[in-house]
Amino acid sequence: MLGHAACLAMSTPRINTNATKSTALTEVRKENIMRQSTRFFAFFLLLAIGAASQCAQATNLSLNCDKNGSIRTALHVLATTNPQGPNTITVLGSCKGNFVIKSMDRLTLITRNGASITDRSNGTLAVVDIEDSHSVTVQGFAINGGAQGILCNTASVCYLTGNTIQGPGTIQGPGRFGVDVLRGSRAFLESNVIQNWARGAFITGSAEVFSSNDVIQHNGGSAIAVLNRSYFESTNSSLDNNGVGIEAGGSGVFLGGGTISGNNSDGVRVLAASEAIFSGPTITANGGVGVQVLDGSFAAFLAASITGNLSGLDVDCEPQFPMTRFVDRTGGITNCVEPASKSQLKDLK
Repeated sequence: MLGHAACLAMSTPRINTNATKSTALTEVRKENIMRQSTRFFAFFLLLAIGAASQCAQATNLSLNCDKNGSIRTALHVLATTNPQGPNTITVLGSCKGNFVIKSMDRLTLITRNGASITDRSNGTLAVVDIEDSHSVTVQGFAINGGAQGILCNTASVCYLTGNTIQGPGTIQGPGRFGVDVLRGSRAFLESNVIQNWARGAFITGSAEVFSSNDVIQHNGGSAIAVLNRSYFESTNSSLDNNGVGIEAGGSGVFLGGGTISGNNSDGVRVLAASEAIFSGPTITANGGVGVQVLDGSFAAFLAASITGNLSGLDVDCEPQFPMTRFVDRTGGITNCVEPASKSQLKDLK
């Protein structure tokens, strides 16, 4: 058994895998050193996890990608030895690769000094792929390129905080999404910047995304696409300067504050069989309409400023059978007609 002092000493191991390099080394010797460093790194992780397990404490690991540290190796060892967590991996340096987090719970991947993770798949894989995992946090990274920056899939619960998730450009194409949330997963976004993708976030398959204080900009298709019985909620996020602000099809949207402005086309498209509730956003200066409500959809404007959009209409009801309530509260120009009633409408607040 480890003593109390030994437990305290080993509960937060710091790992240094930097191998001494000489300019006289041949390429073969360099490769051997790298392999030896990786084996040493994995061995040290096993020792650290064993110590943490004996002390009944969380496993806290540190690695530096500039000094042969490996996120992939750390994830593999944790998934093998302690998949239920809690585990924290603190990352330094410039990392390259595509990483899968599968069937792991209570995992935090964090940097305090602006580490980066860059795609190595030439745009064919997600940079960070989270599958069948619960309470996974990715915090503080610059994530560059990939088919998706972060994929949250298969009923996972993902927390994305303070990241800059930047794509290869706004070119349209399948799967080019900054954040991709699928198949019953839930993602909580806080203070991220998501930019230069075909779509900033793609939400489908009964998935849910909650966004707070995010900046989603310069995405060629839309800032947010929410489809197929899914849900998007935003509080004080900025969905500006994209192709479209939000596209919702067969899904629900709640907007509490924030801005949707400067988009090339419409601010919000409430497509067939969708519901959108507006409770405080400012939607202005978009190239099309501010809000477009299509067939069989419902939009309620509890509180919103929707004015100054460039098509001539701020709220556009398209035939057939769109439904709106309280559209007069937006202050903008509209063609929507709400039925008169002999009884006073009740406020939905």
